[in-house]
Amino acid sequence: MIVCKFGGTSVGDAAAISRAAAIVAGRRARQPIVVVSALGGTTNELLRVAEQAAKGQLIGALRAIEALRDRHLAQCDALLAGDPGAAEIANELSAMFDELASLAEALNTLGDLTPRSLDAIASLGEQLSSVLVVAAFLRHGLDAEHVDARQVLITDNRFTCAEPQAEAISEAAQRLLMPILRAGRIPVLGGFIGSAQGTTITTTLGRGGSDYSASLIGAALQADAVEIWTDVDGMLTADPRVVPGARLVQRIVFDEASE
Repeated sequence: MIVCKFGGTSVGDAAAISRAAAIVAGRRARQPIVVVSALGGTTNELLRVAEQAAKGQLIGALRAIEALRDRHLAQCDALLAGDPGAAEIANELSAMFDELASLAEALNTLGDLTPRSLDAIASLGEQLSSVLVVAAFLRHGLDAEHVDARQVLITDNRFTCAEPQAEAISEAAQRLLMPILRAGRIPVLGGFIGSAQGTTITTTLGRGGSDYSASLIGAALQADAVEIWTDVDGMLTADPRVVPGARLVQRIVFDEASE
């Protein structure tokens, strides 16, 4: 069993999602669990929407929401053109954007952006991408099944930087993910998001939390490996966009990686 985590650039558009499908197809024999980030740049846009709405800039927030809607629906069309279920997936994605618009209007009325409401908005990126990725995987012949990450990633209620509850995650992963794997299917869930223990209230693990989510699931199920797929080959000595001669680090301990 392995966990394959795909970052925002690795599910950034239809071509990237198709490449992810090919990668997962090559790992079917290893019982993959797939964790996905939001489409590249989506979380930043969602946070900007929340801030604009809370500051009373509702028109700007709603325009940004429509731009995000158009982007996701365009990728849906590119991935699922001609598929009988394409309209249903597009409607599901659009309904999430309707919910986002309602949240923005509520924030505009209240004029107060709480950590809880920020998590409710920021979490939508992974909710959207995971639905889209499952539909694309099915189109590519992969027997994928969507799992709401909030049912698996159980946390405390420290919104925007929630602390995972390892025992609860282990129980939920065994209960919800293992039956899917045993049936020969591929569970797909969003990273970064969870829910406060004993509730259905959405939380997030903080920026970079999708990689963390994948590691938590891997640990909960004692996976053989956790693979992080992104736009660089691994941990580098510097940002390759700034330092052209940045070199790949072959082995690194946790404290060094954290630094």
